[in-house]
Amino acid sequence: MKWIPTCKETTVLTSRAMDVRLPFADRMAMHLHLAICENCARFARQLQEMRRLFRADADAGDDATGLTDAARQRIATELQDKLGH
Repeated sequence: MKWIPTCKETTVLTSRAMDVRLPFADRMAMHLHLAICENCARFARQLQEMRRLFRADADAGDDATGLTDAARQRIATELQDKLGH
């Protein structure tokens, strides 16, 4: 990884960092980029806020059952069509 990744690389790192612990060099490169790029820093804050809101919604304890199997299948089919798979 370069010392200062591109915006595209930084968005990928930011997203991945939410799921796994990045290697030290990737974390440092991401933080360096976020320190100098307001747009990417805003993207990172928005991701964190979405995660917080989704957690709060999931923890709300309402009795929502989620998506039906048919809805899940429609979404999966649409995504496959859009991605060309």
